Amino acid sequence: MPEFSKIIKLPEEFTGVFSDFWSGSSLALCLTDSNGVVVAVNSAFCSAVGRTAAELVGASSMCLIAAEASVQGSFAHTAFINGDDAAMAGMVYLHKSGRPLFTHVTDTRVRLPDGRVFRLTSLIDLAGQVHGVGPLREHQRAENFSALAADISNDFNNLLSIILGYTAFLQDSVRDPVRLNTAVVGIEHAVRRAANLIRQTLHLSRRDELAFQPTDVGHFVREFYRMTGETLTAGIEFSIDIKDGVPAVLLDTQHFHHALANLGQKARDMIGAGGRMAVDVCAVEGKVVRAKFTDAHQPEYIMLALRAEPAASKLAEQENKEIWDEAVWFAERRRDLSVLVVHGILAGHRGHLEVDARSGAALVFRLYLPALTAPPPEPALKPIPEVPAGKFTVLLVDDEETILHTVKDSLEKNGFRVIEARDGLEAVQLFIDHADTISVVLIDLGLPRMSGWEAFRKIKDRSPSTKIVVMSGHLEPNLKTKLIRGGAFGFLQKPFALPEAVAEIKRACVQTALT
Repeated sequence: MPEFSKIIKLPEEFTGVFSDFWSGSSLALCLTDSNGVVVAVNSAFCSAVGRTAAELVGASSMCLIAAEASVQGSFAHTAFINGDDAAMAGMVYLHKSGRPLFTHVTDTRVRLPDGRVFRLTSLIDLAGQVHGVGPLREHQRAENFSALAADISNDFNNLLSIILGYTAFLQDSVRDPVRLNTAVVGIEHAVRRAANLIRQTLHLSRRDELAFQPTDVGHFVREFYRMTGETLTAGIEFSIDIKDGVPAVLLDTQHFHHALANLGQKARDMIGAGGRMAVDVCAVEGKVVRAKFTDAHQPEYIMLALRAEPAASKLAEQENKEIWDEAVWFAERRRDLSVLVVHGILAGHRGHLEVDARSGAALVFRLYLPALTAPPPEPALKPIPEVPAGKFTVLLVDDEETILHTVKDSLEKNGFRVIEARDGLEAVQLFIDHADTISVVLIDLGLPRMSGWEAFRKIKDRSPSTKIVVMSGHLEPNLKTKLIRGGAFGFLQKPFALPEAVAEIKRACVQTALT
């Protein structure tokens, strides 16, 4: 970063004192000119906001606040420069990841003899000062959700409008099969987006601890795309390149699976059918990552790059000319729910996410994870064998008729026999009557007459070896961990996609066959 005295011309008798204060202060300092352009920052400020000096100097100071507050922020800055001391009060700064910073901020006018006026911002990151204090962490969580509420409600309203629009298609398409099919596909897509939005919100609200294990990330990535090929890579050109000798990493495999699913779906939505998606995994030196993220202190990282590019013909179409303007907007909309979740997951892994929408006609996600120095372990993921059709019977328990119907239909199409129950008492009785044939129980927690947990315990008392998968829409902290410790084989968080339920039942059946 250039010396402060070279960025603005200060009187000689003041330059030395101010320069020493600038470089030596533990305060996070940012100097902004009258037009709102950042002209200088110190290292403490870079660290607090998670950005480099190269990113900040010469950029608008509005990049440090939420996009929807930028107009108000610009007027407030001008008012402050013109003498309104209270204009900047209440301004909330954002970390590069998108999370609001819990700070104490002081703004001071710096007036030079030639008449130019600057705003000097002194920022103290209170979260860094009292890291780990429970009430502060809860305050930050509340701020995050408050900042996201408007975006979430807007997305839901858009999805409801889409569904209502396609409902009109259904009401007017008795004689038009093509129009009818368009409506059905559109509604299904909107519902999947709504379910994913709920899933993101649920993920942000969880408080369960991460369960790390040494993982061969190359094998993990290959297995992820093998299992999700039908939804993430179907109909597009897909390639994957994993360099030899990539070190292992510490992963919570469930959370990292969720991160890859988020970014894969986001990329898929951007490029559409006929596009190209490429995944590369390699090792990079820590100094390369540190040049982008000032708090990257590990000597070596694993980089997973996901590059998504639409078909050339699609970019050439007039109606799609703004597709990458949208990609840039996505990259700069730091509070996008999907990307915020991934930022949070990587932060828990001491890693970083870079979103690049300015490398030509492509959207690129780069995930950086600290590398382990030990040799890679045995593969953490193993393919799930196919389940012989008609060999296994599932006791499906839920009081929602639609869930019973759709899950049963999906299981039967995958070769399972299904017995239905609509409350806990009926589930226990049916299990007693068919204990010799039931291989797996899929049960909801919220059931009438007898709770799902009570029915779970009664079935376990009668047959400890029976594999039981529990599903629930409750947000109780550590619910999955408690259920697994209590003897459950698996857990499905509602809302879930039907392929998830089928995969979990297959996994349980494989274990049943092995025991």
